[in-house]
Amino acid sequence: MSDSIKEAQETCSEDAASGECAAAWDEVEELSAAASHARDKLKDSDPLENYCKENPETDECRTYDS
Repeated sequence: MSDSIKEAQETCSEDAASGECAAAWDEVEELSAAASHARDKLKDSDPLENYCKENPETDECRTYDS
């Protein structure tokens, strides 16, 4: 993301009102939003659930019918 910020700054150094400048900052904003959503998704996930997705055969992840 830092590369995109540098690129946007360089693009906007010549003409801050250009369409290219706006597009460059839009890309930075989209990357920032995607990173934020990824962090939120990790916060909301259950560590045991993630473990069981990767290791369903372990004792901790077995389910039994009653």
